[in-house]
Amino acid sequence: MRPGPRKLLLPIALFFLFAFAANAGAEIKPEFKLSAGYRSDELKWNIAGDSSGCCPNTLSELQWTDIRSFNVKASMNADIGKRIYTKAYADYGFIFAGDNQDSDYAGDDRTLEFSRSDNSADSGDLYDLSAGIGYIIRPRRSNVALIPMVGYSYHKQDLTITDGFQTWPPYGPFDGLDSSYDALWKGPWAGLDFKFLFDKWTISTAFEYHLADYYAEANWNLRDDFEHPKSFEHEADGDGFVASINADYKFNERTSAGFVVDYQDFHTEPGIDRTFFSDGTESETRLNEVVWYSYSFLLSLKYAF
Repeated sequence: MRPGPRKLLLPIALFFLFAFAANAGAEIKPEFKLSAGYRSDELKWNIAGDSSGCCPNTLSELQWTDIRSFNVKASMNADIGKRIYTKAYADYGFIFAGDNQDSDYAGDDRTLEFSRSDNSADSGDLYDLSAGIGYIIRPRRSNVALIPMVGYSYHKQDLTITDGFQTWPPYGPFDGLDSSYDALWKGPWAGLDFKFLFDKWTISTAFEYHLADYYAEANWNLRDDFEHPKSFEHEADGDGFVASINADYKFNERTSAGFVVDYQDFHTEPGIDRTFFSDGTESETRLNEVVWYSYSFLLSLKYAF
């Protein structure tokens, strides 16, 4: 992974740990929020013909688009004393609709396409976990708080390919397709939270830059020449951007309701595509890139302890 940004994150993390230790005996004021709603994802990747990235420069490309899911999110945040702020969340989405396209090319720059299938991707699971700690900066008599933060996150997409339809050559539907692609992004992040405090409303925003180790495994069930259940794997370094908006209306001192908007945008640098064959051999080629983004709109209910 890129050592520069990781070296910068270390002293920042140490600062927050010392600040947390200094406030260890302070009062803790936690809040719990449960949210649910709609989420949309897209993930795509492509590989080259060899490990140098050529012959052709794009040999195969897979795209999962319009991946729609119902998302449930549980989050917790706490003020520790007057300066330390912590937050964490976990969410789960079950996919109920989506599309997949699998294209293969014989020429550079996605030319001489010799195979394309347009398939269904209407099942699978999505997971996100994240936790962070920050230092509250709030000017006196101000209703605005700025919170620099560091943390660690884990994002997983378990995607499927079913209901095969061969678009080119135009053979039409084919039976038995039940392949899977399971992707994982994990790593540290640094960001800024802003809180705007009004009489009845609390508006908070978060902006985070993530470093990610990317790993994925696939099972291409119709390829007899591939090993099963792991037909190939992907490894790469990546980074991403995460943003969110939370708006909460306070009914009383403990209960609030509102909405959450989340956005995630990740991509990788070139990495490795490693294929495992049924005869026990394996080969490697260049993974050109992986791109994933998602957004969600959720309704929420918050309780302050």
